[in-house]
Amino acid sequence: MRATLLAGSAVLWLVLLLGLAGPFLPYDVVTAVDPEAIGLAPSLDHWLGTDHLGRDVAWRLLMAPGAFVGPGLLAVAVATTLGVTAGALTGFVGGVLASTIRYLSTVTASIPRFVLVLLVMTIYGSEGWLLGVAAGVAWAPALAEAVHQRIEVLTRAEFVLAARAHGIGSARILLFHLLWVNGRRMVGRQALLLFGYLLVLETTLSYLGGFGVPEPEPSWGNMLAFEFGQHTANPWGLWAPAIAIWVTVLATGIVSEVFAEREHA
Repeated sequence: MRATLLAGSAVLWLVLLLGLAGPFLPYDVVTAVDPEAIGLAPSLDHWLGTDHLGRDVAWRLLMAPGAFVGPGLLAVAVATTLGVTAGALTGFVGGVLASTIRYLSTVTASIPRFVLVLLVMTIYGSEGWLLGVAAGVAWAPALAEAVHQRIEVLTRAEFVLAARAHGIGSARILLFHLLWVNGRRMVGRQALLLFGYLLVLETTLSYLGGFGVPEPEPSWGNMLAFEFGQHTANPWGLWAPAIAIWVTVLATGIVSEVFAEREHA
């Protein structure tokens, strides 16, 4: 268990660091095209070879996390802000406000997440920040419902009644005893799942053309879509981003499962 958690965490930290360091790496994605180096096999000069435009696969693989780490963190921030706030209010306060919020959340949740994100990207464009906001809004109802159910059950618990009897204020009970002590692992698990979901979402959008990260900026999604169907001598142009996506999504699933197990321990 511990080794698995460490491995998954190491992958996520590596992806996060690459995402933050990507803009500072010494590789120019605009001038990287080399017609004389198309489809080269891995070598000392090109560790993973080149793609069908002669661009270095390894460098593009290292720069690609910058395309989804920022939007992923933004999506987590949006979903957490909206979902935790809505779920806490509906589960703890109740009344007309809670009913209104739950109604709006249900209406949003009735639209499939991918359809909602695709609709937003179609209308407003394919910028990374827009992808993050749209994915966060699409994920928020599920998080709000999870928080609502947790808070609604805990408000009737004996420790909450005892805290009220000792004069502890409602704000402290909600923010510390309910959300932090009893809800942080659940929220963390949802955040990790959303991060992995956004990576898969960006990859899917890249296949649709015009909705993912536009060339020449690299993302694992557009690297995979760009090389798919290209019969070059270097299969790593296709397999390298595919493996990177699989490993990252697997890591988010592993760490989120550990959160779930500790939550119910």
